[in-house]
Amino acid sequence: MKEFTRLRVPAVFGNRESSALDGSITRLDRIFVFAAVFALGLTAYLAVEPTENWILLLLCALTAFGPDNVVRTRPGTHFQRLDDTALFLFVPVLFTLSAGLFLEEVASGHWTIAGGLLSAIPYWFILWAEYGSVDRASPRYHLHRLILNGATYIIAFLIFSTIYDFDLSLLTTAFAAGVVSLLLGIEILREEALDTTRTLVYALAIGVLLAEAAWVAHFLPLDGSGAAVFLLLAFYLMSGLMHNYLADRLSARTAGEFSAVALCGLVMIPLIGLIR
Repeated sequence: MKEFTRLRVPAVFGNRESSALDGSITRLDRIFVFAAVFALGLTAYLAVEPTENWILLLLCALTAFGPDNVVRTRPGTHFQRLDDTALFLFVPVLFTLSAGLFLEEVASGHWTIAGGLLSAIPYWFILWAEYGSVDRASPRYHLHRLILNGATYIIAFLIFSTIYDFDLSLLTTAFAAGVVSLLLGIEILREEALDTTRTLVYALAIGVLLAEAAWVAHFLPLDGSGAAVFLLLAFYLMSGLMHNYLADRLSARTAGEFSAVALCGLVMIPLIGLIR
């Protein structure tokens, strides 16, 4: 009888094919499921009128479960306690909050449905990057960190913009900007693999500085979008300098590069105002 050699199926996305055959759920399947749940939940929040804020709050709680579940499946990890994955939750949760509030303000009609469903794409990439950022030895680690850092700055701008869409007091605006910057600063600084306490201390410093920047922005001749850009540039400068300081890469040249980018951004703010 002729013998047949069993072909080996190549391992793609964490050996998804073989896992599909034995009935287990791969981490890529998990990411797709969580992204789909996120898109449906966000679409429901945007479509329901009048706006039900509890839907967005419930969705934020669900999106906290997603990255926790995904990063714990990373081979070689030893996450045992409930708070072991806490530092991985801030970007997905704040993305959910910022996307919901921002789209609620700018989208209308059928665009709310499109915006809610398409938001699954960036959320999928955020979860994928969170999973990959667990292992610093991974060949794609720097790509994962690039995605997360980019998402962090986009989230910061969306939330800063939303803050100025509400009629908040100066104290409330400064407090909100500080808390958001604290949480997003954790994502930027955790790349240096510091212990949790030290990461929180340095992120707290970023939050305090951004709260002061929001206070200063109140007395500048800036509209809502201009103030949001101002805070984004301040967050970029402070988080970038702090990140390089902790990585022992801070030099006069590095500080000058970050300052130059921030200065160019400040110059663009009044020009954008003139164009509008």
